[in-house]
Amino acid sequence: MSRINAQRLKRFAQHQLGLESYLRDAGDGRLRPQIAAATIVWALLIGQIARRSSYHGVEELLRSPARPQLAVSRGCGDDTLGYCTERLDAGKLRGAVAKAIRRAKRNKAFENSRWVGLALDGTGGGHVMRQRCGLCHPLRNAADDITGYLHHCAMVSIVGTGISLPVDVEPWGPCDCEYEAAQRLLRRVVEALGRRFADYVAGDGLYATAPFLNTATELGLYVVARLKDNLPHLYEAAQLYFRSRPPSHTFMHGADQIEL
Repeated sequence: MSRINAQRLKRFAQHQLGLESYLRDAGDGRLRPQIAAATIVWALLIGQIARRSSYHGVEELLRSPARPQLAVSRGCGDDTLGYCTERLDAGKLRGAVAKAIRRAKRNKAFENSRWVGLALDGTGGGHVMRQRCGLCHPLRNAADDITGYLHHCAMVSIVGTGISLPVDVEPWGPCDCEYEAAQRLLRRVVEALGRRFADYVAGDGLYATAPFLNTATELGLYVVARLKDNLPHLYEAAQLYFRSRPPSHTFMHGADQIEL
């Protein structure tokens, strides 16, 4: 813990990443806060860096003798962390993340990458035993019994740059789906980062469909999607076309031999 110079790290986040305004005003939706949101947001960020990602872990960190070294003015409990986080303005967070990523590109953080990509996929979190909101999806066992509930999200990350940077998530409810959420998310991210920021979008076979390809083309992106048997005619045609042809390129990636 003593290796973390929190003051220097905070100055870097404020000035080099352009997060000063967000760290000062994160869009606190609480009515009568006793601990400033700026304190809580920085505590959560420093907790991630110190690998204390849970609220309990951050609370333990803030109540430890290391707190004065972390640039956190006071400690707080896990209930305060959760209450504040639930009421922060997600739009402000999205704007701050997009601003930091655009600045990173301007500062040539991706200079050695010929192509910058966006990767889409589904993810989940927030497992609970009882349904608590309209975004809770039931989890069922082999006997079709409900064993709990989970929140599903489509997530987009920046890839192809030597480092994977999560950018944004879009939840979907029981009457929605990953496919529709991913298209909403892709439009929002391209609008936030700019149409010339990324060159392509990558995804699994779920996105190898005409509506998604048209959406990506409209946004000025090439598409890299895994072709599977969800499109049987196209899959069969690709097999016939490429099966008898030798690979154009062969190279090693770690211990794996890649053929293209």
